[in-house]
Amino acid sequence: MLLWFHLVATGLYLGATVGLALFAIPSAERVADPLQRRHRLTRVLRAYDPTAIGLLGIMLMTGAWSITGLKQNLGGAYFDSFGQYLAWKLGLAFFVLMSGVYVCLGLGHRLVREDDWSDEVDEARLSSMIRRLRGAAWFTVALTVVTIVVAAGR
Repeated sequence: MLLWFHLVATGLYLGATVGLALFAIPSAERVADPLQRRHRLTRVLRAYDPTAIGLLGIMLMTGAWSITGLKQNLGGAYFDSFGQYLAWKLGLAFFVLMSGVYVCLGLGHRLVREDDWSDEVDEARLSSMIRRLRGAAWFTVALTVVTIVVAAGR
């Protein structure tokens, strides 16, 4: 059951992040007025940010619980048969988590907060944040795909 939760959470997270990068950001960039551009993007980020953070948490916890079961079942043979592979997957998963949190909290949450507080829009700063958001989202997608490939290779 843990494996299915892990796979479903990973698929949903990957799909949501691709959707953010492929649809939401380009849609916002087509809006000429910077205030409306920020508002259009933050409508999506209000749903994406907590959803993505929750899915990352599910991925982390279900993965950790699965590893605990493997350790118990394999005993001393765990590190010989699984340790090398696990080190790569955990390293990649760490970067997926950090990159995903940066997308949500480092950029997305800041944009939503600025929109909620009706902060003035500096067009150059907004454009920079949107570029960083797009780049970080695609980077996270790539890391997630590589992590899936490494996990499937075992």
